[in-house]
Amino acid sequence: MSLIEELSIRGIGGIKSASLAFGGGFIVITGESGAGKSSLVRALEFISGRRAQTNHIRSADDSCEAEAVLTSERIEGLDERLQPQDKSLIARRTFSRSGKGRCTLQGQNVPLALLVKAMEQNIVIQSQFAQLGLLEPERQLELVDSCGGAETAALLTKLDETFAAALAAEKKIVSIKKRRREGEKRCENAPSVIRQVAALKLEGDSERQWEAELARIEAEETAARKLRAALIQMNDPEHGLLDRLENAAKNVYAAAEGHEEKWRPAIEKMLSGAQEFSAMLASECRDAEDGDGDVKEALEKKIGALRKIKRALSLPDAASVLEYARSAAEELEWLKQSREELEALEKEAAELRRETSRLAMELRARRKEAAASLASSVNGHLRELGMEYAAFGIEIEPLDRVRSNGAENVCFTLALPDQKPLPVGKNASGGELSRILIAVQLSAGDDKLPGTLVFDEVEAGLGGKTALLAGYKLRELSKRCRTILITHQATIAAMADQHFVVKRSGDDTEISEVKNEAREREIARMLSGDEESKEALEHARALLEH
Repeated sequence: MSLIEELSIRGIGGIKSASLAFGGGFIVITGESGAGKSSLVRALEFISGRRAQTNHIRSADDSCEAEAVLTSERIEGLDERLQPQDKSLIARRTFSRSGKGRCTLQGQNVPLALLVKAMEQNIVIQSQFAQLGLLEPERQLELVDSCGGAETAALLTKLDETFAAALAAEKKIVSIKKRRREGEKRCENAPSVIRQVAALKLEGDSERQWEAELARIEAEETAARKLRAALIQMNDPEHGLLDRLENAAKNVYAAAEGHEEKWRPAIEKMLSGAQEFSAMLASECRDAEDGDGDVKEALEKKIGALRKIKRALSLPDAASVLEYARSAAEELEWLKQSREELEALEKEAAELRRETSRLAMELRARRKEAAASLASSVNGHLRELGMEYAAFGIEIEPLDRVRSNGAENVCFTLALPDQKPLPVGKNASGGELSRILIAVQLSAGDDKLPGTLVFDEVEAGLGGKTALLAGYKLRELSKRCRTILITHQATIAAMADQHFVVKRSGDDTEISEVKNEAREREIARMLSGDEESKEALEHARALLEH
């Protein structure tokens, strides 16, 4: 059990400085209205990690501080250096008007969230409005589950894990299906492209190489055309240059009759050179006829096919086409493999859904048992709290779908005489809600009780016998966890193991423990308003001796 042992306060509310050392299970704090009991509650809330407000700082101070010493077991989730040493945990918190604060555990600076984590199972504060927590379905469900024991806790854990696994499987199925749709759309024409790329034996610079080779062939074809034109000019039957040269030679010989030898060397050299030139042209033209026509056609087809692919895919070059083909091949392989994965996942998800439903139904059965047990226990306590006329009930309301914590809501009901059961928020008065809160706390599982439970005038609205019965129940609760009660009820205050009084001294609030005669006078004041009243003092002694 975790217990608050000491509380030191500075500058909170009207408290200039105060130190409280707690002992016993049932502790009461009393004082006149306006004395500053709420300042003590603010201090407890402050050290528990509640939100700090500058208007809670004492008017004469620039900052406030609270320190608590607790007896505590190890706290799950805290670093080793922050764990209780010899079961002792020291928590400290400061806050200034500038809005800056500081939290420490075991003397080590920690974020506020860690302070809250350390304190949430050690101190719980129930104000006059805590009864409203009974109206929250989540809180009601937690209380029912707390009465289900370890088996229900284990079932809840298993359901949460199975639900999470089913949800993860469903999300993965949705993700795979989405990717498959996108992949199938992207790869609609991929098989054809991949085949064409393979047939083209495409490489990253293929397009440049093909175009360069085609340009070379076209340049050679142009040269061949020009050579053929020259050959025709040389050998044309009607206007060929060779014939014209021969006719020119004949004309020269005719004109130089008797002097032919003079011209013969030049004419023979001319005709011989022309014939040699013509022969060379003819040879070159024959070679050109054996050129790269088939190669050119193949290149043009390759370049055309590549350009068609680029246009279809809106890609700039061969390297991009190759990358598309590579990624498309991988995507097609994934599409093939993911079909089997998807089938396995859908089978797994179906099994997880069935298991989730089975666990949810088992949990519902256990919750019905726990609800009946809790209702029976609460009704027993309510009878002892003077509410024998009312019947507390817990309805299990099935939901249409399973959640991670089950497939039902819980509704706390109260049936008054001649009335059908209604939700407690619609059927119970403030005093009845206070007694139901006490009865529920008494009936809840020990794992739902903190080390120290603080009630801030939770019994407000009760009086006479009802207040006395509430006191007995609070004292009973104090045997399971340290119970601190801020109260105006003398009959309850007299039952406590320890008694602190809050008094106003000028602008300051003072807190002191009272014993013996001082306690008698405080009880007398609470009974009659006059701590010197002889009758009130006798009544106070009787209450304290009882």
